[in-house]
Amino acid sequence: MMTQIKTAVFALFAFGFASVAQAGDFLSDYETAKKKAKEENKPLLVKFTGSDWCPPCKALNKAIYSKKEFKTAVEKDFVVAVLDFPRSKKLPEGQLEKNRGVAKEFGIRGYPTVLLIDQKGKVIKKMVGGFNGEVKDYLKILKSAVKAGRFL
Repeated sequence: MMTQIKTAVFALFAFGFASVAQAGDFLSDYETAKKKAKEENKPLLVKFTGSDWCPPCKALNKAIYSKKEFKTAVEKDFVVAVLDFPRSKKLPEGQLEKNRGVAKEFGIRGYPTVLLIDQKGKVIKKMVGGFNGEVKDYLKILKSAVKAGRFL
């Protein structure tokens, strides 16, 4: 009986952690990412994607977000959240509704959309659509936007 309880508790914890770190090393919960960005005093990079149906989203993931070089470099300067809007893939209970709320808050109308947000919640940069370049070029765009402190 005690072993079954321990197994059930472990499964609940494992499910909870999986829902926060669904997109590889990136967070999948906006509120968690926002809190972490504030704690670490880093800008927040939020990617809105349709991972299983959107061709430009798949291309951006393949070219940039899935690359080890990007993951390693980006997390030094940013907290990254990937908010997914899949059609076939199942998200953890309530996650899609949370993602829709964040998308509505920022007026997201297409995928992929990437927002760079400062610690005060202001959007520094908004990128819509794919990206035709290298990881280093993408990182340069992000870092220069933060450095310039440009707001939309």
